[in-house]
Amino acid sequence: MNFLYLSFILFVYAISIQNSWGQTKKIDSLQQALTQNISDSIKVDIQNQLSFALRNNDIKQALQYAKDANILAQKINYKNGMAESYGYMGLLYYREGEHASSVESHLKSLRLYEKLGNKRFIAFRYNDLGNVYVEQEFYDKARAYFNLSLAIKEDIKDEDGIVTTMKNIANLYIHQRNYSKALEISLRTLIKAEKLKSERNISDLLGFIAESYLHQDSLDKAMLYYDKVYALRIKQNDQYTLPRVLNGIARVHHKRKEYDKALKTYEEAISIAQKNNIKVAIRRAYEYMSELYEQKNDYVNAFKYEKLANTYRDSLYSQKSNDKIAVSQAIFDDEKEQVQRIKEQELNNAQIRRREDIILASSIVAILLTVLTLLLWKNNQEKAKSNVLLMEQKQEIENQNRNTKASILYAQRIQQAILPQEKDYLDYFKESFLVYKPKDIVSGDFHWVYAINNPKSIYYGQVIVAVVDCTGHGVPGGFMSMIGNDLLDKIVIEREIYEPASILEVLNISLNDVLNKEKTANMDGMEIGICRVSLQERKICYAGSMISLFVWDDELKEYKADKYYLGGKHRDWIEVPEFKTQEIQLKSSKAVIYMATDGFQDQLGGEKYRKYSSKRFKALLEEIHKEELVEQKKLFEQHFEAWQMKYPQTDDILVLGLKI
Repeated sequence: MNFLYLSFILFVYAISIQNSWGQTKKIDSLQQALTQNISDSIKVDIQNQLSFALRNNDIKQALQYAKDANILAQKINYKNGMAESYGYMGLLYYREGEHASSVESHLKSLRLYEKLGNKRFIAFRYNDLGNVYVEQEFYDKARAYFNLSLAIKEDIKDEDGIVTTMKNIANLYIHQRNYSKALEISLRTLIKAEKLKSERNISDLLGFIAESYLHQDSLDKAMLYYDKVYALRIKQNDQYTLPRVLNGIARVHHKRKEYDKALKTYEEAISIAQKNNIKVAIRRAYEYMSELYEQKNDYVNAFKYEKLANTYRDSLYSQKSNDKIAVSQAIFDDEKEQVQRIKEQELNNAQIRRREDIILASSIVAILLTVLTLLLWKNNQEKAKSNVLLMEQKQEIENQNRNTKASILYAQRIQQAILPQEKDYLDYFKESFLVYKPKDIVSGDFHWVYAINNPKSIYYGQVIVAVVDCTGHGVPGGFMSMIGNDLLDKIVIEREIYEPASILEVLNISLNDVLNKEKTANMDGMEIGICRVSLQERKICYAGSMISLFVWDDELKEYKADKYYLGGKHRDWIEVPEFKTQEIQLKSSKAVIYMATDGFQDQLGGEKYRKYSSKRFKALLEEIHKEELVEQKKLFEQHFEAWQMKYPQTDDILVLGLKI
């Protein structure tokens, strides 16, 4: 190291001590202020300021201040304080790698700022959510949030905010390995950041420029920029981003085959990151160290550090975390759609009221004219007119009856086209049967199947099967079944939520939203049993709302559903039910699962005109389990007809059997 470079580092270090002392003095002053006799709202503001001041060098303490501020703000209903503290919690959870908690906190902050109408902080939250989705590798979602943030910042002319979002878009391109695009945006944005003297953005952009050069193997340029950004991070005492910079410097040494320097710098990055629980930086350092040891043919250490990296990778990108993020995002999206629909409905209502006023005035005039005209008619004309009218009404009623029946038959064809065919189950299972008997022409019961075809999902190749009983039967039930089928498509296929309990929770929210229950007290709902079947692992994950799962696996066992109705069948039930997923490991190679709506068990008949009952249903399963599934279907139908006798069918019937 030459004399000039050493002098520069010592100069920066001296400034960093001075800045650190100034920052410490500010923190001490804020902490001292907390001990004074101050109002709760001011106390919340000070706790939020402390969280912000400590965000880069003591993440754990900063998070605690944000949590304390949030608890107190909720207690006194201080909306601004709640929104700000949720934002800091989201930032600090993100820095710790707790991405699901980060998304949940940012969305809570976003809801509050939307109610407060604070555009600047709405843009901040969009930006922060984009950063979380970058780390989770949901790049399309991240880009959408960055674009939303950028649009607001351009509208309110927040120049520093625009630089921040452009900087994060550059980081997005780095994660997507488009290093030339990342470099182009970083260099262009750096000019604006320097004009604004935005030290934080300048530091970040220098780091992204260094990373872009590193990945393009321009190692001398990369080290030049890393030296600059390292000096700035030391000056700022930034413990959060320093490990990322050190990983980059180590990577340059690594690529130059300066292995000892690289290892020493990786270890320094890990040490700082571990003190602040920065999981992303720790994971990357372990990955790079594993690669380095492999290049040195030291496979013992290579395996050791690969294993450590995998531990952190699993923590950061677990399916459970992804499911939680998806549920939080789905709830937020549903709430936004509901607010938009309410606004549209209010506008429509105003237009309807205007039309009703016009119609009412016209009707009054028409009625007066009609009354005057009727007074002039002769008795014989009235009688003749009455007879003609009666004939027309009779004809109209007959026409309506024909049209109604034709419409119902058409609805039946639509329902049959949408629902899976019985033979479709044989694409996934060894054997299957389906007993499906609508009470009327169309049914309120339906069944649903989907094979997970996303290769990136840990559930790839598994099959999701559902049996659903909607409120009512006939046309109303059929309409509800179409709603249920469409919602399952959106939740499972579009949103890729595969955990059975999570599917039911989002389905319950979506169903309440579609039926507008809070306004109309609509009592419609549905019962459902849903399974995710791993044919390879021979494992079933099941959750249910009033519909149990029966499994024949050397013996018959019933897995009971949760006692909640989707959509809320009774007003006194809890508003947001929580469902549980039950895991079942199959032992037998001839295991069969059964799910059924309550129509079969509730059928009235027999010599004493009673319900068939769940007890008889289980006994029937015990009796026929040895038969092939094709034969089991025939036996189900025969038992039903024998029990029904001369009595009418009570409800829609659906029984599904699958051999795993």
